[in-house]
Amino acid sequence: MKLKFTAIVGFCLALAACGGGGGGGGGGGFPGLVGGVPGATGQPETPASNPVITFSPSTLTGNQQTGTSASYVVKVNVTNPDVFTGPVYAVVLDREQILRQADGLRLVAIDKVTFAATLNTSGSLTPGRHRGTFSVSLCKDIACIGQYAGSPVSLPYDLTVTPKPLSALAPTGTRATVHVGAANPPEVDVHVGGPDGTWKATTSSSWLKVAQAEGQLPATLKARFVTQGMTAGIYQDELVVRSADGQEAKVGFTLEMLATQFQVSTDSFTFTGVNGATIPPQTLNFELDNGTPASWTASAASPWLLLQPGTGTTPGSLTARVDASKSNLASGDYTSSIVLASAGYPSKTVGTALTLTKPTLSAPSMAVILGGAKGRDEVAQSLSMSLNTGTNKWPWTLSTPLPNWVNAAATSGSVDANGTPLSFSPIFNGITPGTHSGLATVTAKVNGDTVTLPVSLVLNRDKRQLLPSEWGIGFASVPDGSVLTRTVRVTDNFGGALPWTATSSAPWLSVTGNGTTGTSPGLVLTADPKLAPTGQTSYATVTLKTSNPDVAAAVINVGLWKATSGLTALTTLPAEYTNIVADKIRPYVYAHSGGTSIDIYNAHLGTKVGSIANVGGSLAEMTVAPDGSKLYAVDTGGQAIAVVDLATASKIEAWPLISSADPYLSLLAIRTNGKNIVIAGDGNAYVDGLSINTLSPGGIRLVLAASSDGRRVFAQDTGFSPAGFIAFDVDYSAMGGGTLLVTNTASGAVNGAANGQDIAVNADGTALYTASGAPYRCSSVNPISLAFIASLPGGEAYPNNVKVTRDGRVICGVDGGLANADVWVHSANGTLLKSFKFGGLLRRQLAVTPDGMTAVGLTSLPQMVFAPLGAP
Repeated sequence: MKLKFTAIVGFCLALAACGGGGGGGGGGGFPGLVGGVPGATGQPETPASNPVITFSPSTLTGNQQTGTSASYVVKVNVTNPDVFTGPVYAVVLDREQILRQADGLRLVAIDKVTFAATLNTSGSLTPGRHRGTFSVSLCKDIACIGQYAGSPVSLPYDLTVTPKPLSALAPTGTRATVHVGAANPPEVDVHVGGPDGTWKATTSSSWLKVAQAEGQLPATLKARFVTQGMTAGIYQDELVVRSADGQEAKVGFTLEMLATQFQVSTDSFTFTGVNGATIPPQTLNFELDNGTPASWTASAASPWLLLQPGTGTTPGSLTARVDASKSNLASGDYTSSIVLASAGYPSKTVGTALTLTKPTLSAPSMAVILGGAKGRDEVAQSLSMSLNTGTNKWPWTLSTPLPNWVNAAATSGSVDANGTPLSFSPIFNGITPGTHSGLATVTAKVNGDTVTLPVSLVLNRDKRQLLPSEWGIGFASVPDGSVLTRTVRVTDNFGGALPWTATSSAPWLSVTGNGTTGTSPGLVLTADPKLAPTGQTSYATVTLKTSNPDVAAAVINVGLWKATSGLTALTTLPAEYTNIVADKIRPYVYAHSGGTSIDIYNAHLGTKVGSIANVGGSLAEMTVAPDGSKLYAVDTGGQAIAVVDLATASKIEAWPLISSADPYLSLLAIRTNGKNIVIAGDGNAYVDGLSINTLSPGGIRLVLAASSDGRRVFAQDTGFSPAGFIAFDVDYSAMGGGTLLVTNTASGAVNGAANGQDIAVNADGTALYTASGAPYRCSSVNPISLAFIASLPGGEAYPNNVKVTRDGRVICGVDGGLANADVWVHSANGTLLKSFKFGGLLRRQLAVTPDGMTAVGLTSLPQMVFAPLGAP
C-alpha cells in the first residue's frame, strides 16, 4: 500500500499537508518529521525486536560549533510496508531536547520504501558530548493508543558540541567504479578542519588507504583506492579522522568493482534486403574494457550469419554479413546472434536481426504478341524479364507444355536485375487463322522463395493465301473490237516467294500454268472466242494454288461476252434513272430510279435484259464487288445496305447502316486480302454485314475509288471548298475475328479544287484522277503525295464524273447541257482521244463495262446514253 503519515504530538512523521511545516515526501511517499513537544504520553520506550523501519547510519554522530545548529542526514528504510494497513501517526521522543523543535525531521523520498531524512540540532546545546537515543513510534491513531508491529524504533545519537568542531569533507565525491584488472582510480581529496592540534586518520579495509595517517589541523588528506586483486562487487568503508580533543569525523567511501567485459561498437545489428540480393555487410568493433590485449573468438548462432575473421587479439573488429542461401531462407523476419569469447572473461552477445523481402520477377510488358500488326509476321518476339536481386543470378523455368502455336527459344536459365531475354516464335503451320491466346508462367527459385511471372501469349494469325491483283475480269468479242487477254499479278499475302499453279474451268479460257509469287510476268489469261457460244456471256473460274497446304487458293471469276452485232455509235434511251453501276465480269450495267427494283442492261447492245425485284424500299447509290459476285445498294427506306447475288439476280440480305443514309451516300466495294469489303461514304466499312472500322471521322461525306487489289483507297470530300483529298492503305486480316487495317498515307487539297464530285484510279493504283465543281477540268493527281500533276484537256464547266477503263483510258464528264460535248476520253498519258455529247451527266452516274469498250451514263434530260469506246 501507499504509506501516508500524519503528525500528532511531539515530532511527527507527516505528509506535506501536515501542519506546521511538513515537507518533502515526494507526493504521498514516506513524509517528513516536524517539530513537536517532548514527553508525549502513551509512547512506550522499549524498542521493538523487529523494527518496521531502520536508520542508516544506525547512530547519528557529528560535531557542531557551540551556539549553532547542525543538519544531519539519515536514510530511513521501511522494512515491511505491508504492516501499514491504514493511516500512520508518528511520534518522535526527544527527552534531552537535542533537536531543534521548530524544524523537526524532514524527508525526501528516494523510492517507495527509502527516504532521506534531515535533522537539525538545537543551537542551544551545551558544550561537550551528548549521547542518547531518540524513540520513534508509529501509531494507528492520533492518540497513539495502538501502534503498528515493529514500533517503536530507536535512533541513537552521539554529538559533540565544541567551539571548534572537527569536520571532514570530500567535495569531489567518494564513490569509484572500476573494472577488475583496470588501473586504480584517481585519489580523493578530503579537507579536514577543526580545533588546533593534531589529527589521525584510519580505515578498516585494505582497499581504502590514506597517503598520510596523521598531522596538524587543518589539513587535506589524500585517500586512494587500491583495486589490485579485488573481485567484482560493491565495497564500503569509512575514513575516520580523530582530533586530539577526542572528536571524530567520518567520510564514507564506496568502491564498485565491475567484471572485465567486452565493449562493442553496437549491441545489435539489423540487416534488411531483398531475398537473393547481396545485403551490405556491417562491421563490429570491440575491446576489453580493461584495455588488456587478449585472444578472442567469434561465433554466429545461425548458418546464414557469416563472420570474418573469426579469431584475433583485442582490440579487434570483424565483418558480419548475411547469406540467405546458407539456410535456404524464405522471405520473412529472422533473429540470430554473434558471441564474442575470450578466456577468463565473460562472453558478449550481439543480437542480429534479418528482414528479407520477397523478390519480384518482372518485365516491362506482361504480354508477347506474335504475328505482327497484320498476323503475317513469323519473326520471334522477346521480352526482358528481370529479378530484383542485383547481379546475383537465380534459376528460372518456363511452364510447359506451351500452346501448340508457339515455341520458346529457351525454357530455363538464370536471371538477375540486368534482365534476361525470353523469346517466343510463332508456329503458323496448322493453326487456324484468327487470334489465339494462352499463358506461360516463368518460375524463379530464390532460396526459400518461389516467384512467378505470368506472361500472356497472343498469336495473331492471318489466313495465308494467294492474291491476284484482280478478282473479276470481263472479256468481250464484238464487231467493234475485242478484249481477250489480261495479265494478273500474283502475290502471297505473307510476302513470300511461293510457286503457284493456275487452272481454268473452261476450255475457251487458257492461263499460264505456273509461276512464283511476286515475279513477272505473273498470270496471263487469254480468252478464245471461237470456243465460246455467240450472243451470250460465258463464265469461267481460274484457280490459283500452291503446294503448301497452309496457303489458301484464290479464285478469279471471268466472263466473256461474244456477239456478232453491237453498238457502233452513240445510242440513247429515254429512261428516268437516278443511279447506275457497271458489272465487274459481265457486259451489264445496273440502273434504278430510286424505287425498289433494279434494271439490268447489256451495255454492248443498249438493251434491257432483266430486272431484280424487291431490292429495297428506296434505293440510292450502288457498287459491285470486284469479283462480280455481289451488288450492294443503299436502301434509304430501310436504312440498310441491300445485298444482291448477281449469279441469281436476287436480294439475299440487308446490312443495317451504322449512321443514317440519304440518296447521296456513296458506296465502294473492294476486295482486300481475299475479303469483300464495302465502304460507305460516311467512312464506315462493312464486312459480312458488320461495321469493323471507319475511314472518315466526323461524319464527312466522301466519294471513293480503289485499286483493283483493294489495297489503295482514295477519297474526296463533297460539299466543301476547298475540297479535301485523302489516300489510305487498306488491308484486312483474319486476326481478332476479322480486322480492317487502315492507314492514312496522305491528305490535302489539289489544284484549288472545290465542291468535290468524283474520283477514280487505274487498276494498279498508279494514276489518280479527280472531278470537282471547280476548276473546269478533271485533274491528274500523284497517288502517293496527292500533288497536282496536270489538268486533262477538253472539258467544260462543272466536272462531275471521272472514270478509268481497265486499260487505263480516262473519261471525264460534266453537267453541261448546252455544251457541244460533255464527255471526253483521254489516253493513259493524258492525250485527248475523243469526245461525246451525252446531254448533261448526272453526278457520278457514268459507268464503264469491265472490258473497257462501252461507257454508259445517265443524264438530266432524262435519258440513258450508251457510248462505244472501242477496243484499246
